[in-house]
Amino acid sequence: MAFQDSTYGIVLDAVLTDAGRKRMANGNFSISKFCLGDDEIDYALYVTASGADPEDDSKIMETPIMEAFAGQNANINYGLQNFVRTDILYYPTIKANPLLNESAVPHTDGFYYFATNKETMRKLDSHFGNARYVLQNNKLDQTKMVFESGIDNEDVSPTALNKERFITNMGLYDKYYLIYCDNRFFEKILISRNDAIFENDIGDNLYMNLEPLQDSIEISLSTIGDNFSCYRVSAINNDVLDSNYTSTAGNTYSNISGPRSSIFALNLKVKNELTSDSAADFKYTKFGQTSNAILGGSDLYDFIDTTIYIQGLSSGARLTVPIRVMRYAGA
Repeated sequence: MAFQDSTYGIVLDAVLTDAGRKRMANGNFSISKFCLGDDEIDYALYVTASGADPEDDSKIMETPIMEAFAGQNANINYGLQNFVRTDILYYPTIKANPLLNESAVPHTDGFYYFATNKETMRKLDSHFGNARYVLQNNKLDQTKMVFESGIDNEDVSPTALNKERFITNMGLYDKYYLIYCDNRFFEKILISRNDAIFENDIGDNLYMNLEPLQDSIEISLSTIGDNFSCYRVSAINNDVLDSNYTSTAGNTYSNISGPRSSIFALNLKVKNELTSDSAADFKYTKFGQTSNAILGGSDLYDFIDTTIYIQGLSSGARLTVPIRVMRYAGA
């Protein structure tokens, strides 16, 4: 892979993907649709007009663009959308919800700390003084990660009408999500059930039941890279609404400030070899660090840093979630 030289004008570079070559060999290759993406562009480089200084987009126009690449997921990660309506100013996003009593809270370093066994859980719980800072392996209830999607902008009130106008009617309601995790470390994921509820009443009282979690089945859809498994999960309707048109209703329970789409809870189960209380495992040595006083003090931990990826199937919104898999290694 290399950069295109666009100094002398527009360059159109096209290659066949692996799937395209296969279809051409079978005699059924036909281009019927196309999509556009701008992954390489940083729009923060745009300079708005100020006083006598004109607007300047030269840095954006001069940004190098990658050559077309034959890998299936190597070219466009964040596709562009085209809407006929002129009042669509905001797009759904996926956010973690740390506001609930049983929502996991990431550490100040941005990682969700994941205890692989009960001994590690006790140590981390004692260190933080709050179980919400620690995810426990294969736990079906209590602390869990909670994710929700919607339009995170306070200019659009989280009413039922705005949800219908700007999310449902635009085909941006994320009923299903794809979740990718590294199968070298994780055996499966646990997800909230289809009969779970998350809603408020006109008095802004919350009614929630996101547990117990249940196993999710891995699917054979193309994944984002080697060693990653893909899961298709079903979310529930996020019915935390502003029924009184106060613009703040539900903000105590939801991390989305505008119309809310859907919500689900998530936990993970690691491979059994990562849970051993004593025997050293080569995965910690190969992919992480061992006997590290990462939290200060005398307690030592083996740990592996990894990432799970979440994508809304309708909106295409994505979220990366850093996970620190930890095992107590002594003092």
